[in-house]
Amino acid sequence: MSQGGLLSGFSPGPALDHLRQPLRQLFDAPRARRASQGRVYEGKGQPVIVFPRQGTGPESTAPLRHALEQAGFKAHDWGHGVDQGPRAMGLSRWLRRLEECVIDAFEVSQQPVTLLGWGLSGIYARELAKRANPLVRQVITLGTPFNTAADPQRRCAVFALLDSGPERMPLAVRHRLRQRPPVPCTSVYSKDDGVVNWEQCVQKETPETQNIELAGVRHEDLAAHPRTLELVSHRLAQSEGQWKPFPRAARRLA
Repeated sequence: MSQGGLLSGFSPGPALDHLRQPLRQLFDAPRARRASQGRVYEGKGQPVIVFPRQGTGPESTAPLRHALEQAGFKAHDWGHGVDQGPRAMGLSRWLRRLEECVIDAFEVSQQPVTLLGWGLSGIYARELAKRANPLVRQVITLGTPFNTAADPQRRCAVFALLDSGPERMPLAVRHRLRQRPPVPCTSVYSKDDGVVNWEQCVQKETPETQNIELAGVRHEDLAAHPRTLELVSHRLAQSEGQWKPFPRAARRLA
């Protein structure tokens, strides 16, 4: 029998596949490097849209976007200037407009997009992931008060930008906002936020949902903290479809 015939009848079999799996995991694991701002995981052009904090615009997220670009990711601004909330447009029409950002980023990269929202804009990110989930890879929120059940008196100043006007937001919509999107979600919060009650930023944990405390950080500093860059770059650097929680030992970041 020829060599070609021998090879054509060869099948690796389950045992060889079992040996290959640890090697695949090794090569697919996020690679990190040390930088002046701490540990940063390296990307391969994975796209992310970074939404600004309420009352601010692109300047508030520029340092984080620049650091992500330097690490090898493709970081997009949301493209709508200063975030002043939906105002008279209403949340549904506002989200339809923001969907264009997601579609544009997907068409440029030809791969699902991570949505990173800060404060109020984290609610946009979560809702966009529900509306356009085939185009969305995951959601990361920083100090976002999506858990409306933790604010029964409606006292959250950030959420008030949605829950205002002559007709307050219906209970059905408030209930919907706290429902998890159908993609992996990471919620970063601080008990020293000063703007948002941390309990409003906590979700029920699942195999694709994680809450991470960033200790001692104010709301306005969440996106600039070095550990935020470490966390976000770790989330982005994971292979698509291979989402894993941040290491348990590092879940309360100092």
